[in-house]
Amino acid sequence: MTVKRKTLFNHVDAIYTDQSIDYYDNLSVEDKKSFGIFMVNRFISMGMDFVEIVNELQKHWGIVKERDVYLFYSQILPRGKQWNKYIKAKGAKERKYEDWVLKLLALHYSVSQTEAKMYFETFMKDSEGQEALKEIFEAYGVEPRKIKKVVR
Repeated sequence: MTVKRKTLFNHVDAIYTDQSIDYYDNLSVEDKKSFGIFMVNRFISMGMDFVEIVNELQKHWGIVKERDVYLFYSQILPRGKQWNKYIKAKGAKERKYEDWVLKLLALHYSVSQTEAKMYFETFMKDSEGQEALKEIFEAYGVEPRKIKKVVR
């Protein structure tokens, strides 16, 4: 029997609808890997009513942990299904990347390569995301010269 792993979208949905205090505590180690603070902030900020809340939390980047982010959002955001259109930059074109990039992101977040591509595109939109991407690559021991080809 194959266990279905939780994705970023499951976590964001849990923030909006589940809002259980112990949701994050009950996640497996593998499921916790897919809870990326940067990506959670990115998706929640797509709701125009929540941009200021996300901005306040981002001021504490590096201090707050994944569990704290879940608890904060789940207790402050109104309960209910949310659908926010993902906003892309105007004239955004698809980036070129090497296969190892998607494979590593898919492994790190326990997601499909299609979802990993979306993660990659989101990380590459600003310098903060690129720095986070660089840290992921470094954590997996990717050579600095290979990282420089992807993240400049």
